[in-house]
Amino acid sequence: MDASDWSAVAAAASAVAAVAALAVAWHAKQIQGKSTDFTNCFEVVERLGVALRRADNALDEAKQKFEIVELLNLMEGLALLHNDDRIAVSTKKFTGKYLMQAIAGMRASESMTKLKHEAITDSDTFNELQKFEERHAAEIRNLSRSYTIKQGIR
Repeated sequence: MDASDWSAVAAAASAVAAVAALAVAWHAKQIQGKSTDFTNCFEVVERLGVALRRADNALDEAKQKFEIVELLNLMEGLALLHNDDRIAVSTKKFTGKYLMQAIAGMRASESMTKLKHEAITDSDTFNELQKFEERHAAEIRNLSRSYTIKQGIR
């Protein structure tokens, strides 16, 4: 083999190494993306839990109304991610169940339901949340019944 043959072999080996490096980088990016998505999922769920507790523990109606709107804004954002398929499948399953439980919990409380309806100012208010509720109506209804029975409200 002469020098030009060795150059061709070296170029081919470089190309194979570049493809292998690209594959390793792509795999690492996939793992990092899943890890970030999972972390973000728990952060959102934690924020929703805090907002739900604040709304539930508010001492007066004005404070509760404020906290309900804050909660609904978080829920709207999560519903948007679900409706537009912007999150990974496993994260979507987890947060979807949580969002359905939060909606059902609100429905089981007359005061929260009233404040939620008062917070809707036009047809676009919490539109993504409304779409999510329509898509998961049966599951939410069943959860609401369960929460109502647990509270002793039959």
